[in-house]
Amino acid sequence: MREQFKIRRKTQIAIYGTGSTRLAIAFANYFASYLKKKVALGEVGEGNLSDMSKEDVKSKLTVSEDKSLVGFRRMKVDYYPYINEESVKVLESEPYDVIIWDYKNISHGYMSSFKQCDRRLFLCNIAKYNRRSFCRIKYVFENDIVNVEVYSYLLNKKDKKWYRNTMGRSKVLSDVRELRLIEDPDKLTHSDIIFLSNLAAANF
Repeated sequence: MREQFKIRRKTQIAIYGTGSTRLAIAFANYFASYLKKKVALGEVGEGNLSDMSKEDVKSKLTVSEDKSLVGFRRMKVDYYPYINEESVKVLESEPYDVIIWDYKNISHGYMSSFKQCDRRLFLCNIAKYNRRSFCRIKYVFENDIVNVEVYSYLLNKKDKKWYRNTMGRSKVLSDVRELRLIEDPDKLTHSDIIFLSNLAAANF
């Protein structure tokens, strides 16, 4: 009898960095279509999801119970553009199995919600021309003591060696792993699904 009243645990995954929206959409479609989860994708800060909502005028709007959160539904996923600090808490209270957060802003006001997520993925470019920018963001995570999983596109041996030599003693950043480039997050290939399944394995 008690099982009927058991609250299902909600999984929250935060994604920040280069290509975060592409991976967030792919992840959301994977959870919704292949794992049959009830999924929301919240865009924290100003991004591009509102442009995607204009693609289909007939998109069904999804509104939170207190009418403060408005989004659209697309391919079994509920999307919420322009999430601010107050809206984060509202969406967290909604009955979803999984919430994917696409962080465009990790300033002080948003860092607390970022830290509370079950998974925190940092997508970066550690090529020579971008290392200064990477290090600035790295210090933000270290100053706030936020543990993050680091992924990089087109990771080569030289960049990986630089990362390990420079960041090997970091207390918050994981070892860097290569991130697969998903061509179309709305049309996942078999290889995409395998990659996303491995990426999600720590939680499901």
